[in-house]
Amino acid sequence: MNNSRFMIMILAILMVLTVACASYQIPAQTKAQAPVQPQSPTPVQNAPQSAASSSSSGNTVNVAIKGFKFVPADANVKVGDTVVWTNEDSAPHTVQSSDSVLKSATLSNGDTYKHTFTESGKHDYICGIHPSMHGSITVQ
Repeated sequence: MNNSRFMIMILAILMVLTVACASYQIPAQTKAQAPVQPQSPTPVQNAPQSAASSSSSGNTVNVAIKGFKFVPADANVKVGDTVVWTNEDSAPHTVQSSDSVLKSATLSNGDTYKHTFTESGKHDYICGIHPSMHGSITVQ
């Protein structure tokens, strides 16, 4: 009889722990809160254009981050154009180039990162959190 009471007590404790752990949810991060991951200082993203780029088109090109891809993955822009990346995934992402021209903070769903290109060249970039995500910007 004592063994069955002991077993019932153990099962009751396990059930309480299971329910308590299963109902605990990590609070969702709001856009006003700081990112959970430590971030290095974010460079100024909207620096004034140089005189050389003031005669350029100044268009905006949008890149969506969705389905763990940059869409479009490769974009061609002109000097003076601004590219705006918008995270449409529920997972966080970043935009980082190996030449350090592009370096966003962690972007949550709905967040954007923009950069105005002031010099010609090609910038290959990845998501620092998901390095299998690749993209490139060619500035002419």
